[in-house]
Parts: sequence; structure tokens; C-alpha cells
Amino acid sequence: MVEVDWETDRREGVTFVTATVTNTQTTPQRVRLESRLDGPTWPPRRDGVTAPEWRDDVWEATVEPGHRRGVGFASPAAPTDPPVEIVDVARESDDTERTADEVLATLDEWAPTSDVLTPGP
Repeated sequence: MVEVDWETDRREGVTFVTATVTNTQTTPQRVRLESRLDGPTWPPRRDGVTAPEWRDDVWEATVEPGHRRGVGFASPAAPTDPPVEIVDVARESDDTERTADEVLATLDEWAPTSDVLTPGP
């Protein structure tokens, strides 16, 4: 089973949506969420590039067994109940081809700690 919990926060004409997708299955699940807000979806961006899990108002990613994934976005639209909805869940098969962006999106962000860096001259 895949579940989604969510919260909304409306500030200065913008609705902020945060959600947690939980996979209680024993296999990886490909999950598709869709915004239910009546307006444009503003997905997160890094260095001007939209997060690879987002296409328009749909978020799609793999959630590993027993894990959770956080999802967030903003919109000028008023909050709705619910603001997001699971529109598709499918078991991730080993033969599914994934793009490099999709694989990178599943990795945790990493940076070396300062004690492993050598100070410059």
C-alpha cells in the first residue's frame, strides 16, 4: 500500500503544499501524484532547473519499500482538500528503463565534510 499525507500553508497569495509519500509494500513502487489545486503548479527548482520528478502538475518517482519521499510545490491557487491525489501506483520492475535524471533524483544529496578536504595553499 502507498499512502500520502499532506499539509497546506497559504501565505501572501501563495499556497505551499508539502506531502509525504509512504511505501508500506515489500517492493519498490512507482508513484504518480497530481496537484488538485485549481491553478498552475510551481514545482521546486534548483539552479533554474525544475526537479526531474515533475512534469507540469504531476510528480512521479519510485519509492523504495518501507521508505518515504517528500514532495513539495507552490501555487497561486487557493488550497483544496486534498491538494494532491495519488493517480497511479505500480510495482517498479527490474526491466523498466529509467532516464539519468530519474536515477539521479533517487539519490541523496551529498557533499564531503570539511575534515576530509585539504586546505589550499
